[in-house]
Amino acid sequence: MLSENMKIHRDEFKKRMEDSGKAKLLLDVRSDDEHKSGTIPGALCIPHDQLEEQIMKLPRDVELLLFCRSGGRSAKACETLKKYGFSKISELEGGFTAWSEAGLPIAKKRRAISIQRQVMIVAGILVLTGAVLGHLVNYNFFALAAFVGLGLTLAGITGFCGMALLLERMPWNK
Repeated sequence: MLSENMKIHRDEFKKRMEDSGKAKLLLDVRSDDEHKSGTIPGALCIPHDQLEEQIMKLPRDVELLLFCRSGGRSAKACETLKKYGFSKISELEGGFTAWSEAGLPIAKKRRAISIQRQVMIVAGILVLTGAVLGHLVNYNFFALAAFVGLGLTLAGITGFCGMALLLERMPWNK
């Protein structure tokens, strides 16, 4: 039984994943968008920032094999798990980047543009439209550009983005 989290090389990580004699759970702590764009086959996605909310979903009697993009979030996730009494924790050294660079198996959920990029695209179109229409049609259209700028500023300050929530509900993101 492991008493503390261990960073393990991708080859050892793969070996532990494939060991049918030991109970384990592969946990991707990256964002849902990152997970859907490509992950290690069989991984459950619980983003690091939602881990405490979903901690009750995790079994305590298995080894947890964690990974993120490069190792930062998985290290924080290990600390969170330890705080809640989990003891069998290992994390992938170098994260998903090291895994994919080694040519190891990857499962892609769907090919999509991330929500963050969709927000940038829509915000850019709205600002450009407001600026062009404000210049050519009526200066009141500049308010559209200002409204989008205000929304992006508040999203950056608070971490809450209404446009992202709206885009997540669009049919192409289901």
